[in-house]
Amino acid sequence: MSETFPSPGRDPEQTEARMRALTEELSAAGLDAYLHCTRGVLDITAALDRPGGKDVCVTADEDGYLEVSWWSAPGATPTQVASVVGRVLAVITGPF
Repeated sequence: MSETFPSPGRDPEQTEARMRALTEELSAAGLDAYLHCTRGVLDITAALDRPGGKDVCVTADEDGYLEVSWWSAPGATPTQVASVVGRVLAVITGPF
């Protein structure tokens, strides 16, 4: 890794170890996951291949920001799309 500039109060070695562990966990879950250092900030990009469809993409940075994006089926109704989003939000906001 190149030099990182962690957020104040964070141990750079612990941050890098955490990000490496998350990359490994995402890979173990079947995603193609890669750890990057861009302008001193660590982030992960990961993708889950969906044969016949577009990838599900995940981005995570060292500050805890996470983004998941996917393409819904072209013929999905608004109700179906809203239902999927609702289920995703229930998982994200529910207890661990």
